Amino acid sequence: MAVHHHHVETVERGGGTGIGMVVGIVIVLLVAVVALFFLFGGPARFAGSTPAQTNVNVPAQTQPQSAPNINVPRQIDVNVNQQPADNANR
Repeated sequence: MAVHHHHVETVERGGGTGIGMVVGIVIVLLVAVVALFFLFGGPARFAGSTPAQTNVNVPAQTQPQSAPNINVPRQIDVNVNQQPADNANR
């Protein structure tokens, strides 16, 4: 009589629990980012602030004052320790 041995190979699968955990973590992080966005100002942070009161009657602009007239000499001797030129003794 022959003895037959049957070997059955089983492959264990996670059943998608790993993918479900990753999707859950991504959703929690997305909700946390959106909550922090609204907590720290939200869309109003990017909008310009509106003034409390608008002045409709703006005073007329005046002409700018002209600059004062200053006369500057053309040549200034900066070297104050220079010996005077003595051309008569040479």
